[in-house]
Amino acid sequence: MSSIFLSHNHADKAFAKKLAADLRLHGHIVWIDEAEIEVGDSLVQKIRDGIDRVDFLAAIVSQKSLDSEWVKKELDLASNREIDEKRVVVLPLLLEDVELPGFLKGKMYADFREESNYQEALQFLLRKLGPSNRAPDVDSQELEKLRNELHEMKKAVEFQTRESERRHRMVRLDRSQQLEQRIQVENKSKPEWAEINNNYAFEAGGIPVTLGYMFHAMRKEDIKGGHPLAVIIDLENKWENVRLMLEAFMDYRGIHDPPGAPTG
Repeated sequence: MSSIFLSHNHADKAFAKKLAADLRLHGHIVWIDEAEIEVGDSLVQKIRDGIDRVDFLAAIVSQKSLDSEWVKKELDLASNREIDEKRVVVLPLLLEDVELPGFLKGKMYADFREESNYQEALQFLLRKLGPSNRAPDVDSQELEKLRNELHEMKKAVEFQTRESERRHRMVRLDRSQQLEQRIQVENKSKPEWAEINNNYAFEAGGIPVTLGYMFHAMRKEDIKGGHPLAVIIDLENKWENVRLMLEAFMDYRGIHDPPGAPTG
C-alpha cells in the first residue's frame, strides 16, 4: 500500500476526485487538498506536511496546472525530496497535450489525455505505486449467498425484537389448567405454532383461545356468521389479545414461508 499526494489545479478537480476514488478503491491512501486542509490551517505548511508524509506526489499535468503557482510550489517541494532521497517521488499524469517542464522531462508518465485510455493509464500508475492492501475479490455467488444470509438474519432479529416488545406490552394472567391442556394438545398437532400459542393463547368467557381455535372461529364466522367467540371477545375487551396473536402469526409467516407460499 502506498500513500500519494495528488497535485492539481482546481480546474482539474473533477478528474482528481475520480482518480482519488479509484486509487482508494485499489487500497492506496490518497491526500487531496480539499479533503485534508481545514479552515484555519496554514496552507503552505499543510501542503508541505502532506508532501512530506506521502510516498509519491502525482502531478496532474494540464495547461492550467502548469500555470498554477501552487502546483509549481508542490512540484518544487517534491523534487527536493526526490533529490534528497535519491528515489522516484514525482509521478507525472498527463491530462492535456502540453510540454512537460524541465524537471518532469524524461520521466515516464501515465497518459490520461484520452478518456478511452483511462483504465490503461490507471493500471500504469498502480504498477508504479506497487502492491496495495486491497481486499481480495469475492465470488459473485458467494457474495449473493452472504447477502441473503444477512437479510434473513436481519428479518429474524426484527422478528425477535417485535416479539420482545409484544411480550412487554401484553399483561398475561395466570393460565387455567384447561388453557394449558389445550395449548399442549394443539402444540402436538401444530408444533410450528407452539411459540405463538405459548406466548399469546388466552381465555375469553372460559374458552381457551389458541391460534388454531382462533382460525376455526374466524372460518365459522365467515361461513355462518354470528360465532359466539367474537361476541365474548367484544364483551371482555380482548381484542388486544387477538391483535397480538395475529401479528405474531404474520411475523412467523413472513420469516418461515418461502416466497409465493399461500397465506391462508
